[in-house]
Amino acid sequence: MLNSDTLILHNSTDKFTGQIKPEIKTVKDLIGLKNLSIPKYQRPYKWNTKHVKQLLEDIILHKDKSAYRMGTVVIYDKSKDESAEKVTSNYLHIVDGQQRLLSLTLIAYGLLNNEVTKKYAEKFISNDELTLLKTTFKSDISKNNVAINYDIIKREVVNFTEEEVYFFFNKCELVYIVLDDISEAFQFFDSQNDRGKGLDPHDLLKAFHLREMLNINETEKSAVIKDWEDREDSELVDLFGNYLFRVRRWSKRKQGRFLNTNNASIFKGITLQDSFNYPFAYPLRINHVFIEEFNAHSHRKIDFNKKTYPFQIDQVVINGKRFFEMVSFYQNLVSSIKNTNNVIYLKCKKGKKLKDENNNDIIDENDFLEKLQFLNIKSVDGIVFRIFKTLATYNGCKRTGDKYVRNLFDCALLYYIDKFGNKDLDKVVIKLFIWAYSLRLNSSAVQLASADNHAIERNSVFTVIREATQPKEVYNIDLNRVEENSIKMKIIELETLFKDLKYL
Repeated sequence: MLNSDTLILHNSTDKFTGQIKPEIKTVKDLIGLKNLSIPKYQRPYKWNTKHVKQLLEDIILHKDKSAYRMGTVVIYDKSKDESAEKVTSNYLHIVDGQQRLLSLTLIAYGLLNNEVTKKYAEKFISNDELTLLKTTFKSDISKNNVAINYDIIKREVVNFTEEEVYFFFNKCELVYIVLDDISEAFQFFDSQNDRGKGLDPHDLLKAFHLREMLNINETEKSAVIKDWEDREDSELVDLFGNYLFRVRRWSKRKQGRFLNTNNASIFKGITLQDSFNYPFAYPLRINHVFIEEFNAHSHRKIDFNKKTYPFQIDQVVINGKRFFEMVSFYQNLVSSIKNTNNVIYLKCKKGKKLKDENNNDIIDENDFLEKLQFLNIKSVDGIVFRIFKTLATYNGCKRTGDKYVRNLFDCALLYYIDKFGNKDLDKVVIKLFIWAYSLRLNSSAVQLASADNHAIERNSVFTVIREATQPKEVYNIDLNRVEENSIKMKIIELETLFKDLKYL
C-alpha cells in the first residue's frame, strides 16, 4: 500500500526516473480542490451505470472500515512548470483518475441536493466547492453519461445514512500525486498502467503520444485528438487489435493474434524533432515539413486544398500529432471496409424478406453498391461486386470462424489499397478472396490460430504486398486450386464462386 513516504520510480523502457511524494487525500479534500480541471485533451467521461453502481456498492461495503482507499489520482500542476505558459486558474490538470473523480463529484452533488442527506452533506462541502461541476463538456458522450449516471446516483443516495455520508466524505481516500512536468506526469501514468492497472493498450498509447506533443498548445492539441475522443472505446479496440496491429505484424510474418500492453510498442516510433539525423528518418521528416508548410500557406485560404500526411500502414510511426492523425485516417478506411460486411435485405409490407427465383433472399443492391464506392466499384454485374455480396450473405458468414477468415480478407484488402489504391482491384480482389477463403473450405473449423498461421505462412499475400512495387506482383500471385476431395466445410455459395473462377 502506498503511503506518504518518497516513491522512486525506475522504468527501464522510458527516460523517466522520478522522485515523487504521494499524499493521501479524502474525497472531501479532492473534489473540493480549487483550480482542479479536466484538460481539453482528456478523453470523454465514459463511465456507465455499471461503474457508478459498483462505486456506490463499494462505498457501502467498506463503510465499517477505518478508511477505504479508492485508487490513485495523478495531477499535473501547470502553475509550477517553468517550461509552460503562466496560468493563474484551472492549473491542476487531471492526468489520471478523471472518471473516478467526476463520479465522486456527482455522488457529492446528489447528497447535497437530496432532502434526506442534504443536512449531513452540507457539514463537509457545498455545491459551490464542487470544482468539476463547473466544467463545460463539449463531448456528447460526456454529457450523456453525466446525465444518465446522475439519475442513478439520485435514486441510490437517498438511502445513505448520516454515518455513510460521513464515511464517504471523510474516510474514502485516494492517493494524490502531483507532478510539475507534463512529460513526467504522462510517463508516470504510463508506468503505473504498465504495472497491471488494466488500461487498454490504446489508452496507454494515447498517454505516450500526448507526452510527445509538448510543443503544441492546448487548443491545437485538443483539435488533434478530437476525432479520437469522439469515438467509443470499442471502435479503438477493434481498429488497433483487429486491423492495424495484425497488418503490421502479419506483413513481417509475425503472429498478430492479440494486442496487449506488452506488444503495444509497435505503435511507438520516432519523434522527428528529437531524433538523430538517421537516413531512414529523412523521408519522414521531409514529408512532415512539406505537409506542414503546404497547409499553412496562404493559398489554402483560397483553394481549401489541405493535404493529409501520406501514411503507410507499415511505416515507422511518427510520435505525437501524426499518430493521432494516422489513427483518424485508418479509422475512416477501416469503417468503409467493415461496412461491406453487412447488407440490407428487401422486405414485403408484412416484413418478410423477399426471395428471388432460387429462393435466395434479395438484398438492396443499390445500397450495397453505395457501400463499395470507396473502392470505385460502379456496377452490380462485375465479379468484385459478386464477391463482396457473397461474403456478406453466404449461409454461415457470421460464424466465429468465418469472421476470422473475413478479417483475413479485410486486412489484406486494407493493406493493398493503402499501398496501391484502387489500381487493378478487379484482379486483386479475386486473389485475396481465393487466398483467404481457401482456408475456410479446407478447414472443418477455423480458429484464430488458424487464421494467424495462414497470414504468416511463406509467400502469403501480406508478404507479397509488402515486397511488391506494382499491382501485378499481387494479382499474379500463384495460388493452389482447392480440390473437391479436400473440402471439409461445404458452403455452396463459396464453392460456386471458386468454380466460376477456376479454382475448384
